[in-house]
Order: sequence, then C-alpha cells, then structure tokens
Amino acid sequence: MYLGSLDGLKAEYFWNKVNNKDNLLMVFKSKSGSIFGAYSPCKWNYSENGQNIADNTLSSFIFSQTHDQIYNLKEDQKHRAIHCNSNYGPSYGCYNDIYINGDFTDGYSDLGCDYQFDRNNTKNYKTHQFKVIYY
Repeated sequence: MYLGSLDGLKAEYFWNKVNNKDNLLMVFKSKSGSIFGAYSPCKWNYSENGQNIADNTLSSFIFSQTHDQIYNLKEDQKHRAIHCNSNYGPSYGCYNDIYINGDFTDGYSDLGCDYQFDRNNTKNYKTHQFKVIYY
C-alpha cells in the first residue's frame, strides 16, 4: 500500500496512502540495521491536531525482528493504540512507543509507555533514537 522508497518519505505521502485504512502492518529498517514494526487493526485517520485511536480488541502490537520480541498493547492503555497526526508519520502509543517524524528520517522508541515492555530488566529502554532508511 505504501512503500517509502517508491512513494516518498514524507508524512504527506504516507497519509495520502493510509488515511481511513485499517489492519495495517508496518515494517521499518533503521540506519543501524534494526528491523522493527507494528500492527494495529485500528483505522488510521488523518488529523491535523492529533488524536489517539483505541483498540478495544487488544490485538495491536509492536515487534522487533532484530530482538525477536513482540510487545503487546497494555489493556489499561487500549485507548492509545495508535496516534494519528498529519504532521507525523506512523506513531504507536500516544506518539511515544514508536514515533516517526514528518520527513521519516528520524524517530524514537520509548517502549513500555502504552505497550508491554519490562523496563525493570532493561537499563537502556528510554528514548532510543533512530534514523529510518527503509519503510
């Protein structure tokens, strides 16, 4: 549906392809070689002011192929499965568990906010910066 290398790495191009679409699996590759992504059954709704979209099915998840891990949406955070903002790329959680900026070159991950991640057993969980090279 959307391939950054063909469609262009910019929020405008992303939203032109995914607005009002649901059940999307997204895969990213960072400049450091990490492969990660996320799935949500939620409908991606273009929003200039930003809005959180709920997943009452609790089937949204983030994954890291590099670390062979899946991080499920927390039940008490189901109202923040994805965040839709026309100025950003895709965002999971309230634009914190995965956030891709508007030009798709930068982003960060702060796992454990809205998706399950054991921060007690990981020293460096906070704000992992990355550069997206493939989407």
